[in-house]
Amino acid sequence: MAFFRLIAVIFIVAGLLAVGYDIISSLQAGQGFHALSLEGLWGLIHQGSLDGYRSWVTTSVPNPGPSISAAILGFPAFAVFGVIGVLLGLLFQRRARYDD
Repeated sequence: MAFFRLIAVIFIVAGLLAVGYDIISSLQAGQGFHALSLEGLWGLIHQGSLDGYRSWVTTSVPNPGPSISAAILGFPAFAVFGVIGVLLGLLFQRRARYDD
């Protein structure tokens, strides 16, 4: 259980790092807030693996899969990481012990 709580914290920190990157890049551009998509973040980290994932999805996954994948990759990166982290944190939180 402690391992999954650690993974949850890592996801939450990744979400905070992504929103920090979004804020800094928006301030440097002098525009309003612009959230980086999961696809954009993945492309910044390693473009080759993103291209490999796209080709795998289009060739191996049945028909609704590529459109679902494209929709998920379009979500803001901080929201994806934050939601996964919070859900893991809630799922693997410490349970209260009731001693009678």
